[in-house]
Amino acid sequence: MFHWIGHIIKTVIITGVIGSVALFSSLLDAMIGLVGRCSDRLDAKLGKLAQASNERHRREGRRQVDPITLD
Repeated sequence: MFHWIGHIIKTVIITGVIGSVALFSSLLDAMIGLVGRCSDRLDAKLGKLAQASNERHRREGRRQVDPITLD
C-alpha cells in the first residue's frame, strides 16, 4: 500500500515538474516571438524614416544643424 502511494506521489511530482518546464518553455517561446515581431516593426519604421531622410536630402541638399538648438 505504501509503495503504491509513494509511486503515485512520485508520478505527480514528475508530472508537475515536466508541466512547469513545458509551460516555461511555451512562455519563453511566446516572448521571443513577441520581441521578434516588435523588432521587425521597428526595422520597418526605421527603414521608412531613412528613406524619407534620403529623399529630403536629395530634394533640399544638406542642411546645416544649429549646434545650439540642434535644428
